[in-house]
Amino acid sequence: MASVPSTPPIPGQRTLAAIVFTDVVGFSAHMQKDEETTLRLLKQDFDTMRELCTQHEGSVLKTTGDGLLMYYASAVQAVASALAIQRTFAELAKSRPADKNLLHRVGIHLGDVFVDKEDVMGDGVNIAARLQAEAEPGGICISQTVYHVVRNKLALQVTRLGPRELKNISQAIPIYKLLLKAQSIEEAAKNKPFTDDGSSPPMTAPRLTHRSWLVIITVLLSLLVGLLAMRGWTRHKLAVARAEREQAALNTLMQEEPAETGLPRQRVTRTIAEWRTELKNKRSRALENYDFAALAQDLKDPESPTADEPETRIRAQVLQRTQVLFGWMTTHLQKYNQERPLVVRELTGTSPKEIRIYVGPDRRLYYKEGGATRQRNWHELKPPVLAAIVAGAIVQADPLPPREVVQGALAFATLYNLPELRAALAQGRGQRFRP
Repeated sequence: MASVPSTPPIPGQRTLAAIVFTDVVGFSAHMQKDEETTLRLLKQDFDTMRELCTQHEGSVLKTTGDGLLMYYASAVQAVASALAIQRTFAELAKSRPADKNLLHRVGIHLGDVFVDKEDVMGDGVNIAARLQAEAEPGGICISQTVYHVVRNKLALQVTRLGPRELKNISQAIPIYKLLLKAQSIEEAAKNKPFTDDGSSPPMTAPRLTHRSWLVIITVLLSLLVGLLAMRGWTRHKLAVARAEREQAALNTLMQEEPAETGLPRQRVTRTIAEWRTELKNKRSRALENYDFAALAQDLKDPESPTADEPETRIRAQVLQRTQVLFGWMTTHLQKYNQERPLVVRELTGTSPKEIRIYVGPDRRLYYKEGGATRQRNWHELKPPVLAAIVAGAIVQADPLPPREVVQGALAFATLYNLPELRAALAQGRGQRFRP
């Protein structure tokens, strides 16, 4: 069955995406030496990249002269596609003369992008382009964000290059280099005693009485019990300390809500509550269906009573952050599967129901109830149920999700009036490693 390419983000909207950026090594020199051959080789390589991109459910957004800009909804598919591309070119190079090959660099980043009618922009694109420049000829560099998503999903050989200062990027980005082939590790030679004639000396075992064996076994068992007890105590202390550190880090992210609107939280909450009332009075189902495109269109209505007012900026900000959250959830839940789903509990009620959920290879949502597994659409999940899934995904994520995702969860809690989601985030991760 043919793979279905990812649908690029709708023009005019932001989304979380895995961006793959490619570039030809020494392209100008190749063109100066033999322009006709270079352009022919570039077209052949572009055709190969497009085919492998489609096979891995990606989309080519545009060409950048001697490179391609590719989009993937899944970071796993993006890395698998890049490895397939570079390995394919490496194999083809073995059967071609050296002057009949082009070497490509590849960079991959998972981040927020914005698409208009003619271009794609955002930090996700800029960082992917800078990562590409850090790669070796024929190599791949990925950001730490990508590595944390794919490290348990793909068999990778990587080298950590550490944080790098990238051009026009405000913060240092930790970079990993992917190795196309696994490196072999030689075993250390074992030292063996030898006699004067070069042969191994005979092995003799001491003779022990039955009583001696009982004493030895008793001592060994006592030592083993003591070691296990010490190990369990140490692991408990380390787990509690780690839980406290992670909860403190999450609480810091929850407090770092940038005030782009310059308005207090109380006014933000009141503005969103009034927006919910307006939508209800207009009998709009955009909130219930998580139809963010319709909500964004509603904000552009020139006849809206809040047009060009701070309230409109508040609503647009909350909507944009919620979209970032949904993009992360779609990608993050792919780390779970039918055998190992995400297990959470509802946030309200005297007897909270257990929820088991994951996103399949087809990027569809699967919901496990009792002994049955059913495919569900996102809009079929009521906001309180989805809030429980959001809380569980963030609490159990390793490492801690990006700040934008946490802000998206807080925006979702505000938009759907779910204070229990904020409360779950404020204390849930602190209980994660407690016995």
